[in-house]
Amino acid sequence: MARIWLGVYVALALFPLLLGIMGYLPEYRGFLTEFGVALGFIGLGLLGLQFLYSGRISQIAPGFGMDNLLQYHREMGIIAFLFILAHPIIIITADTGFISYFDPNENLPRAFALIIVLPVTVLLIASSIWRLRFGLSYEKWRLVHGVFSVVVLLVGTGHSIQVAHYLGDLWKQLILGGLFAFYGYLVVHTRLVRPWLNRRKPYRISQVIPERGNCWTLNLEPVGHKGKKFECGQFMWLTVGSNPFSMQQHPFSVSSACTERSLSVTVKALGDFTSSVKDIKPGTTAFLEGPFGSFSPEPGRHLFMVAGGIGITPVMSMIRTMHKRKDKREAILIYGNPDWEGVTFREELDEISREINLKVVHVLEKPPEGWEGESGLVNKDLLGKYLPHDPESFAYYICGPMPMQDAAELSLRDLGIDWRLVYSERFQII
Repeated sequence: MARIWLGVYVALALFPLLLGIMGYLPEYRGFLTEFGVALGFIGLGLLGLQFLYSGRISQIAPGFGMDNLLQYHREMGIIAFLFILAHPIIIITADTGFISYFDPNENLPRAFALIIVLPVTVLLIASSIWRLRFGLSYEKWRLVHGVFSVVVLLVGTGHSIQVAHYLGDLWKQLILGGLFAFYGYLVVHTRLVRPWLNRRKPYRISQVIPERGNCWTLNLEPVGHKGKKFECGQFMWLTVGSNPFSMQQHPFSVSSACTERSLSVTVKALGDFTSSVKDIKPGTTAFLEGPFGSFSPEPGRHLFMVAGGIGITPVMSMIRTMHKRKDKREAILIYGNPDWEGVTFREELDEISREINLKVVHVLEKPPEGWEGESGLVNKDLLGKYLPHDPESFAYYICGPMPMQDAAELSLRDLGIDWRLVYSERFQII
């Protein structure tokens, strides 16, 4: 399925270009000009796909993992921007007459749109990369990101149809317009349709429990419905408050076992919203969208887990589920933290390790005096020390800060672990 969606991605990215060269071809205008136009078409195709592959579509996520899709969305957004930026630069370099497209005296609507779209695109990319430096809260950034994306998509589509050099036929304009109208609808579906459908399935926050490491666990109980089925290791988008139509929506891994009707998410105070979780009152209404993600245990394989800090949450869901089901598989957890006092779920992990086949290896950056366990950072030597004797019978799960994940992924590769057995769940401070 993942290969099919990858093929769909390539086809849709090239679709505006392929549509333009179908049927009648206008007179050739030189390599640089046509090359610049081709980059514009591909950039437009990539931009439209940003709406498709980040739209939380359940048929796509299982093949790649929602975390991978979000990372891919970020990187491809930058590439689409570079294609779109190169488009006017190259064609104006080839023929300075194209500067007239920016002349309001020649065509005011066209010039206004083109003059506006460049700074909007720059702000769109810059606010995504440097949101925290700009001081944007997650909610404000999400609003800006959505509005600016739609503006760029509308201007790009309108510009392609208005120029009409390659899209002069009405049938081409209708096809391109219809495709990009569908992309635009995906925003409406995510921001309006889904919350509307979700409004009848509220949850109640029954408890707000303080945890080690400046974390809080929210216990959520379904109200008037059976709750959501999910696999351990998956995550939900959480909206706190009586209104599901809110820009305040954040993704959190489920930390509870997947055997129960209610569920829990554990949040570390890192960003603007997460720092206020401790102030939520029991009884507060919340809404959940999901589940998402493919960071779940493979049936029949033992588990080798590497977690850092709050990256323990999806791993904890796996461990609690194994505990509830009295799972006899072997599980090894390498758990890195800055210090001993901040090890979230420390006592529970110790208790569970006495009841199931779980080995917990704590790795501390700043160990206390007299510490006899592992210290420093998670690296190849440390992972090799605890690597099982039959590594092919295990699946490998990594979640935590990006530097730790990068180091763990490369270390496992160097240790000869098949990359198809390695699963990663990445998160950002939001």
